[in-house]
Amino acid sequence: MAAFHRRFLWLLGVTLLLADVNSTENAFYIAGVVEYRPTIMGGTSEQLLEANLAGYLEIMASGNGTTDIIVFPEATLNSVITLTVVPKSTEQSLCDEQVGDDPEIATFLRSLACAAREYSTYLVVNVKEQVAEHCTADETCSSSGYSIHNTNVVFDRRGAVISRYRKWNLYLEPSTNRTESPEIATFTTDFNVTFGHFICFDMLFYTPAQDLVEQLGIRHVIVTKMFNSELPFLTASQFQQGWAWANRVNLLASGASLPQGGISGSGIYASQQGALARLMIADELEGQRKLLLARVPLDPDEPIATDEILESERTTPVKLKLLQQPELKNFATWELPKVQGSSVDKRICQEDLCCEFRATWTLVGTQQEYNYRLGVWVGQRRYEEEQYSAIRLCGLFACTGSTVESCGLISEEQEHLQEHQVVFTKLQILGEFVQRPRRLLMPSTLSSSSLYALQPSQLTWSMKESVNVTRIKMELLEPHGQLMTFAIYGNYFDEYANGGAERLGTGTQLFLLITPLIMKHLFWE
Repeated sequence: MAAFHRRFLWLLGVTLLLADVNSTENAFYIAGVVEYRPTIMGGTSEQLLEANLAGYLEIMASGNGTTDIIVFPEATLNSVITLTVVPKSTEQSLCDEQVGDDPEIATFLRSLACAAREYSTYLVVNVKEQVAEHCTADETCSSSGYSIHNTNVVFDRRGAVISRYRKWNLYLEPSTNRTESPEIATFTTDFNVTFGHFICFDMLFYTPAQDLVEQLGIRHVIVTKMFNSELPFLTASQFQQGWAWANRVNLLASGASLPQGGISGSGIYASQQGALARLMIADELEGQRKLLLARVPLDPDEPIATDEILESERTTPVKLKLLQQPELKNFATWELPKVQGSSVDKRICQEDLCCEFRATWTLVGTQQEYNYRLGVWVGQRRYEEEQYSAIRLCGLFACTGSTVESCGLISEEQEHLQEHQVVFTKLQILGEFVQRPRRLLMPSTLSSSSLYALQPSQLTWSMKESVNVTRIKMELLEPHGQLMTFAIYGNYFDEYANGGAERLGTGTQLFLLITPLIMKHLFWE
């Protein structure tokens, strides 16, 4: 009887352990995002497409069927020469030849549907889509008879199309058309997660990105990107992590990998718990093809035990071609003196934004690689045509010289950075941001050694609402000797509507960052 009792207790323990393991496993899904270097030269459009399709299939095979969802980046598969029709949805898999009678559904799209079925994974890819025009006598059609869209297509585990999204906020895409009105795209999975998805430049605007979060309550977001990083506030991984933090969402961000054109940056981010996986190709020009995997919590607010991501400190020069914030000369700034053991308590205002900085630092070495400025800016970003954002920000940022024009540049002596540092032992920002119905306030941090954002264990962030003002406190929790950026970044989406542009007079310089971005249109259009 005693033996039976012991065996019963052992079986009960094993059952409870397995139940706990299953419960833990069910609290996550396995996500993969792909940093993808496209083949862009050395063949015809059809040959380049075949090469990129082969790369996609190889990466999917590397997941060994373990993923619940895989996301590929923007503009790394087909071109305007090798277009495809994309169904809004299908009842059956596109892998089945009998599905649909549209010969314009390209073979490569059906191959990806087969791969989704083979590896039993949800699959998100971005394609150049051909859409037939149906014009009335009063309308003008294009000479080709079709329009071209920058489109995300989502397959379920069977290879059926379950969602489609056509990019709304275009930037330097002259051959690409917009839909008559913005699309809001979502899909629900068999692991009880509803995703929203959009494309690259959409992330800077309210529609559709913030619509998904604020209007629909989406907590799991996918973005496909070919993104050009800009110092000191908008490098790819930095922006992705800040956006996920501010919106309290899980974000799957897949990026193209063309460092020679300033294009790199992918990651998986768990709300305010930081990066679970991330990659920025900074010290090489070749780019990579890499599948980043992570267990993502079903509940973005649920605390998770994560291993701190520790990227190696870079000792080679940065080769990634980085843009520079074009409005720096319009910032209200103050330069930190290079004095050993210094501290400062400084309040800086511009228009309706005031920020208080408290900092203490020490010097390592005789000639530090970076100077630092405290800065505040209230101004306008104009992107293309009539696309605007009003930005309010305050922060500390690194400069290679004593002028503000040298800020947002990488030191040429990067390999000696550890020997010549400004180490911040205390750094705190208190910002007073005016309230508006549609805005996003986020932390914007960056380490010069890795070009990644600081993880949540390295800083605190709190918001307190009062009459017409949001007070934000952001503080460094541990000494840091390789800061590039430590800032509060506010995107006020509708500031310039209805005469708002006249209300804010600073910062009207045109944001035409053509040289790096034009690469993707030379390659894909």
